[in-house]
Amino acid sequence: MKLFGPGLGGGTTEEARVNSPVDAPIDVLFERLIRELRALPDGALISAASSFVPRLENERLLAAARLAGSSGDPVADRRKARSALRDASRSKRSVAHDARRAAAVAANEGLGQQVADGEISADGIDALARASNEETGRIPEDLVNAAAGLPPDQAARLVTTYLEDAAKASEVNETYRRQMEARQVRRYVVPADAGRPAMAGLGIEGPEALIDRMWSEVNARADAAYHAAGGRDRPHAGHATLAHRRFDAARDVFSASTKSSSSRGNRPAVVVTVDAEQRSSASARTAKPAVQIGTGPISDELLAEYASTGTLSVVVAGMGGSPLWLGRARRHASAHQFLALAIRDRGCVLCSAGIDRCVAHHVTPWSAPAKGRTDLDNLALLCQSCHRSLHDRNHTLTFTQRARRKRIWTTRPATPAETPAPRPEVVQRE
Repeated sequence: MKLFGPGLGGGTTEEARVNSPVDAPIDVLFERLIRELRALPDGALISAASSFVPRLENERLLAAARLAGSSGDPVADRRKARSALRDASRSKRSVAHDARRAAAVAANEGLGQQVADGEISADGIDALARASNEETGRIPEDLVNAAAGLPPDQAARLVTTYLEDAAKASEVNETYRRQMEARQVRRYVVPADAGRPAMAGLGIEGPEALIDRMWSEVNARADAAYHAAGGRDRPHAGHATLAHRRFDAARDVFSASTKSSSSRGNRPAVVVTVDAEQRSSASARTAKPAVQIGTGPISDELLAEYASTGTLSVVVAGMGGSPLWLGRARRHASAHQFLALAIRDRGCVLCSAGIDRCVAHHVTPWSAPAKGRTDLDNLALLCQSCHRSLHDRNHTLTFTQRARRKRIWTTRPATPAETPAPRPEVVQRE
């Protein structure tokens, strides 16, 4: 079956030639393009494909959106888009996913214009669709405008903040009640495959905030094992893998081990913010819920459990004069600074990884000629992977201020003044 062809959709050869820059069917032009791409060096081919494929996907979504139309009924629009996108070479799940995107484009004119202009990707559409009205499919126009031109991860961060700001405590409490009613633990088996043995697993399902708290505990113990074994000063080959360390940590948790879970001194792994003034002045119907950073709004019941059992790491109503500007007096961020960063950045500023995977990064490096300071306005949260990548590429962070008081972080090559001194080589003793 041809990807493009004059016979698709009942068209004729003559119709396929219309508006063609040369007198050839579209499938012939496409094959010619493929031959040209194959003649490029591999790196150039990958770069060209990375540019062409999203544009082609966007045009396909726009066509499906036009066929689906905007009836005001998202379910009916998705059904029509799914019919237009149906393809024997793709899974039903993949087609349904694209149909949801096309219906979102059809229901939101501004979003369709962004797709046409190449200012948003399919993943960005997915992020914005989380904020759509269930009955109409409409997305707040200011949110669509604020997401224009953002990478998918940054668009997702923007939407998450919007949804947290819009949440009501009464709705969050009801969601938590239903999640607790559906909570379960399942045992499953992964069949042997490609030389790997069969393995068993446990699936724990319940409220996201509770699962995140368990995950934070596992990660904290895995980090503690990493640092106890030498951390960055030990060659990579000398460490157990992160997956292995997490398994060992989870086993310790299930066996009620008393091993310390502190991986970075008294740095908090779980942070909950509460707007005490708003909660005391608002009615029960409109009161805002507490927010667990990295997870989202949590129920009053869970907040009370955190406080009563001592598992709540931090409840914040105001910084209360905590020292956030340490200048050159100290290289590493304090616990108070990390807490402030967790509230401001809510995770890795580049990929949105949770705060339990993050470190406080100096935007202007401490050891660079510019002598970066350990001040809140020179710090940002980065996950370990993004942190390592930033230094390996000798890039630095920069941000712009967007709507809804949201910082949008990007990277650029570091100047000589921003380039840190090389790390000293570690000599391993026999």
